[in-house]
Amino acid sequence: MLEKMFPGWTAEQLFARVVTEDQPAAPSRNDDPEAPAKAKALLGAIDERLQAPAAAGDVEWGAQDAPSAISPALLASVEGVSDEARNLGRHLLEMQQVLRLSDEETSQLAALSGNIVELAMNAEIDIDPDGWSRVRYRHQLLNLTDKPVTRLAREVWFEYTEKKLRIVSNDDSDRRVMIQRVHDTANLSKFACQISPPIQPAEWATVGFTVQGGQFIHDHYWRQSIPRYLRHYTLRIKHRGAGELLRCTATEEHPDGSENSAEDALVWDYDGDDVVMTLTRNYLRPNQALTLRWDVMHEFA
Repeated sequence: MLEKMFPGWTAEQLFARVVTEDQPAAPSRNDDPEAPAKAKALLGAIDERLQAPAAAGDVEWGAQDAPSAISPALLASVEGVSDEARNLGRHLLEMQQVLRLSDEETSQLAALSGNIVELAMNAEIDIDPDGWSRVRYRHQLLNLTDKPVTRLAREVWFEYTEKKLRIVSNDDSDRRVMIQRVHDTANLSKFACQISPPIQPAEWATVGFTVQGGQFIHDHYWRQSIPRYLRHYTLRIKHRGAGELLRCTATEEHPDGSENSAEDALVWDYDGDDVVMTLTRNYLRPNQALTLRWDVMHEFA
């Protein structure tokens, strides 16, 4: 139709980008003369990590300058690397576009090859006026290993529980999740989320679960241990009918045992008689932990 409206022009010419002398065409990533060397270095670093993964926590976020600005098509021409490394590198560059990651963040993830990385972990805790709670978790897992991820091991602890904790999978998970109970005590439950289909190498997926039956009575705190590399963590607690908030603090623990305040990432507010607290933290390493503590006027009998 357009060709009939504009005689002498093809549809391809009509849809082509107009480039003037004052506005040259944007260069392609493959126009970079150093692109082949960058692609080789990227896949070499990934291959090395896959063959000999670093010990948990040894790699710091952003500690290595992995190459950036590489076209996924360029990776096919790199020789001397494994198919697993090539596949992982290609998916990382595709994921950069889908998740709008910066070159720096993509470089950080490439340096963590050989690990299962959590792009995000969200925990929402809703506490009713009598202290009974519902805890909802969502994990966005990225498989940077050469093996499929079939399960996610977790545990939860409460000051008081009524009988056995109820743990169910969330409906908004990207995969089927089955809860496998491993060990239960009066206050602690260890379990695993079995994932189907498994998260294949270079894939990412969101899985989640909800825990009910735990009660907050006197010790109002939530401690979150970090078992793997975590890009973004969000903890949101709504304590209904709590009234006045007397204290609210947050601390961050490091693998070497040192601690520092995390209150710069803590926000609290009131919603009528409810107290709402939100703690966020970025770029955490294995064996770290975060603890949010709060005191309120209302105490439960």
